[in-house]
Order: sequence, then structure tokens, then C-alpha cells
Amino acid sequence: MLALALSIIPFPFAFLIILGALSDLSSFRIPNAVPYGLVVLFALRSILGWLNTPFLPSLSFHIPPYWIDVAISLGIALVVLIVSIIFWQRGYIGGGYAKYLAATSLWMGPIGVVQYMVILSALALVMALILKLSSRWGFLVHAGRLPAFVKRLFAKIEDNQLPYGFPIGIAALIMIPQIFKA
Repeated sequence: MLALALSIIPFPFAFLIILGALSDLSSFRIPNAVPYGLVVLFALRSILGWLNTPFLPSLSFHIPPYWIDVAISLGIALVVLIVSIIFWQRGYIGGGYAKYLAATSLWMGPIGVVQYMVILSALALVMALILKLSSRWGFLVHAGRLPAFVKRLFAKIEDNQLPYGFPIGIAALIMIPQIFKA
């Protein structure tokens, strides 16, 4: 039963990631429910994983390796949150991005977080270049019959604002096979 519950966890994870990415792309806002939901889902996965590990009684006190991995993930997410808050206070990113980035990095683990940040950086750079280069054609977007969110996106680009939640979400989706490997 626990294995079944653990096997379902990737689906709400992917749903929350996609919700955050698309919400940011369409409205430049990431609902608080997304990062908070990711943290609650991580706690649920941690508890279910702990319950699913075999228990061997011992006379000596030791911390199981599973909880060491969870503690390292929490530490990494805390460092990412602190750095993101510094970036937010300096005006480089929005507060929603700080929470979303920390919540997604919570899932990556010590090795995966490096890969995640490299993928995220590459995707953000490509997105920024594409949007900045396409902003020259913004007058066609505003004159055309495109959805309102596309017009808002180009208006924000003209103000040097980019939806970084989208590459954060795409990078997290790319990392799903590594996060949930058996």
C-alpha cells in the first residue's frame, strides 16, 4: 500500500510544477499554493518513504540514511531560499520565484540540485534571448489577434520583466526521472 502511495506522488508533483509554470507565463504570478503544495508533498513523500523502509532494531542510536538525505535536501532548499531572498530584495527576481525555486530545489537532492541549476540557467538564458529578440516584433503582437496573455507577456518584456517561473518549471519537469528513480 505504501509503495502504491509513493508511486502516485510524481503526478501531483508534475501538476503543481506545470500549474506554477503556466500561471507565471500567463499572469506573471505563481500562486502561493504551488510552492507550499510542493513542500507539503515533499513532507508526505518523506514520511511515506520512511514508513516504507525496513526497520532493523539496534541497541545503538543512529540516524537512518534516509533521514540524512531528507536533512540534506532541506539544507539545500534553505540555502536556495536565502540566496533567492537576497536576489528578491535587490530586485532581480520576484518573491514568487524565490519560493518556487526553493520548493523545487527541495526535491532535487545534493547531486540533482547542481544538474537542476545548470538546466535552469540554460533554459532561462535561451528564454531570455528568444523573448528579447522577439520583442523587436512586439508591435505585430499588439496589433494582431493573439491571446491577451501573449500581449501582456510582450508588454512585460518591454519593461525588462521575464517569466522565470516557466524555465524553473521546465527544468523541474526535466528532472522528474532523476527525482523519482526507483
